[in-house]
Amino acid sequence: MAYKTLLLEKKGKITVLTFNRPARLNAVNATMNTEIPRAIQEVAADDSCRVLVLTGSGRGFCAGGDFRGDEDSLIGSETVQTANRTAGSAAKLVRGYTRPIALALMQLNIPTVAMVNGVAVGQGFSMSQACDIRIGSTNARFRVGWTVRGLAAAFGDTWMLPRIIGLGRSLELIYTARFLESEEAFRIGYLNKLVPPEKLEEETMEMANQLANGPGVALRLDKWATYAGLNMDFGAALDMLAVSQGIALTSDDFKEATKAFQEKREPAYKGN
Repeated sequence: MAYKTLLLEKKGKITVLTFNRPARLNAVNATMNTEIPRAIQEVAADDSCRVLVLTGSGRGFCAGGDFRGDEDSLIGSETVQTANRTAGSAAKLVRGYTRPIALALMQLNIPTVAMVNGVAVGQGFSMSQACDIRIGSTNARFRVGWTVRGLAAAFGDTWMLPRIIGLGRSLELIYTARFLESEEAFRIGYLNKLVPPEKLEEETMEMANQLANGPGVALRLDKWATYAGLNMDFGAALDMLAVSQGIALTSDDFKEATKAFQEKREPAYKGN
């Protein structure tokens, strides 16, 4: 499928989704908002894809929403102008463009890795939050950013960010909209890895390949159980994990892991 604002590239078992509006630091316009969930759905339908990597072209990851005011910008489109008339219609619009992207990323049943090459602001910061793992270059900068434009957090930040870095730090970043520099982002646990810019793609693809060559069934189950367990009590989580493990024990991946252990070799998982 062809996209105007995105690049979707298959690299073996890995798919790389690149925000591709470098002249605007990959700021999200109306077209990109509709294309991102479509691209993620395309990835979800590809059974050969084991990992999704999210990144941006040029100097930025994603500079948030494009509010220039032209026809295809978020603030200039006819739907936004209509929605601005009442809070109810505005909420309906926001739900329409944030929910499909945030849920598509969170619910994709394969590991997702954000390869953060530069600025990640507003919706860009939020989309990096919705990935399972974040690897950033020392050029990366993060900003919740909504309050700078007089807006409340709208893309799942108040749910995702406290679960990553804790309540106090999250509220500080949400309230103040200050920039979170790459070194601090790594220190407080937002970034899993911090690497020099010239090593970013190499380090990210090394991680992605490790995941892509792992036991696909177990990884999908672990992702599902981890996110579902965030809203469960411990007993319910144990019951869910028993079901999860039961599925894994009957998989071909488990049989291959057992055989490889007995034969003293590395397993060759097929992800089923």
